[in-house]
Amino acid sequence: MSTVQEHQDSLASVSSRNPDVTDAAGKVHEYTTLCMQGQLSKQEYIELVKDIQRQLNINEHMVEQDNLILINTAINGLINLASIA
Repeated sequence: MSTVQEHQDSLASVSSRNPDVTDAAGKVHEYTTLCMQGQLSKQEYIELVKDIQRQLNINEHMVEQDNLILINTAINGLINLASIA
């Protein structure tokens, strides 16, 4: 099973010319940190990152599919880890 740190590292590695992709990765990274510090409940966290994921999926026409796939994989892993913790 993957770890929170592995997903955080994936998010930190996203580099994009598209500000939406970069912003999404940064927000998920920030929300994960806040959740781990107890400043967000698991439910709040899951809803926030799912909202980001939905917004990115709406923008599927983006040229940067590799970054979109990386972010979605990290978000899914983090949601799964939050759900079982």
